[in-house]
Amino acid sequence: MMYTKRVILADGSRLLREMLHRVINKADHLEVVQEVPNLQDLPAAIERFDPEWVIISLPIAHPVRKEIDACVEAYPAVRFLFLSPHSHSLKLKWQAAVEEDLTNLTLKDFLGILAKDLQHI
Repeated sequence: MMYTKRVILADGSRLLREMLHRVINKADHLEVVQEVPNLQDLPAAIERFDPEWVIISLPIAHPVRKEIDACVEAYPAVRFLFLSPHSHSLKLKWQAAVEEDLTNLTLKDFLGILAKDLQHI
């Protein structure tokens, strides 16, 4: 039986967060539980909502900030997905040492990644 996966949308523009919120909430088995405009508030949101995913809008060329690395280390069960608004790239990061780059994804591919069983990514 598939359960609903909780998603936190963090950082980035309000418009992008709102668009992702609408798309993700329309998908089966996915629910946006919180939008976090400031990364300083991310650890508290993760503690409160225990998400499977945190999606962060961050240009791929931009270095991952210390706050994000600290969250990846502190919450190894959470998958962090970095969405580059200016390219067709996603970066997945979890368990501090695991990282995967994905390119040329469709919206359907993106939602499929979020809906997958986390052990099979």
